[in-house]
Formats: sequence, structure tokens, C-alpha cells
Amino acid sequence: MKNIVIQVLASIVATYGFGIVFNVRGQKIIYASLCGGLGWLVYSILNYNGFTDLVAYTAASSSITIYSELLSKKLRIPTIALLFPSMIPLVPGGGIYFTMYNLVQDNISGAIEKCLETFIISGSIAIGILIVSTFSQIYYYLIREKEIDDRYI
Repeated sequence: MKNIVIQVLASIVATYGFGIVFNVRGQKIIYASLCGGLGWLVYSILNYNGFTDLVAYTAASSSITIYSELLSKKLRIPTIALLFPSMIPLVPGGGIYFTMYNLVQDNISGAIEKCLETFIISGSIAIGILIVSTFSQIYYYLIREKEIDDRYI
């Protein structure tokens, strides 16, 4: 468990660094950093408890998206300002690297295996974002429609 705490702290620092690169300003960079740590915490706990990468990455990206959606409404900023830097710790950079490494070493089967694994991780991250974003857009649309209906009654 101590290892998970160190990884979460490292993901907070990494997210902060990428927040600077992505020009996230003020206290928003702190919120984005905490969001990146939250996502890695969810991933680490699920991975530690034996869940597959597909489930762990989907749940982690979903938790990041929920946090970003809720906080963006409160701070009145675009969701992407928090979401984009917060996803950096989940990006499967190692898988991309080892895919290319295996290609250079003429290990085609190893490259295909790593490539498929990387695509599955990337797809599960995208699915987590898509599901939460879609449901939040539907929810906010229904809330807006109800407010409009209530004004005309």
C-alpha cells in the first residue's frame, strides 16, 4: 500500500507539470493535479485487488471525468481544462515505447502483443470518458429543459 501512496503523489506531481505545459492557470492547476492523483488512486486500488486493466483504466478515467465535469461547472471553466492534464498519468506511454522497441528488434509478435494491449488500454480510457461525458450532457440538458419548463408554467 505504501507503494500506491508514492505512485499517487508522483502522478499528482506529473499532472501538475503537464498542467504547466498545457497552460492551466491559477488554482485550476491544483484541482487538475488532484484529479490526476484521484485517477491513479482508483486505477492502483483496482489493479492491486486483481481487476483487469480494462476495468481499472475505465473506472479511473470515469472517476477523472466525473471529477472534471462537477468541478468545471463549479469553477465555470471548460471540462477539458481539467480533464486533459489529469489523464496524463493513465496514458499508456510504456506500451507505445515497447511496441516500437519490439519492432526495432524485429520481434513482430511481441510488437503486435504490446500494440493490442496499448489499444485496449487507450480504448478503455476513451470509453470511460465517453460514458461519463454523455450521461452528464444528458443530465444537464434535462436540468436545463426542466428550468425552461418551470419558467413558463
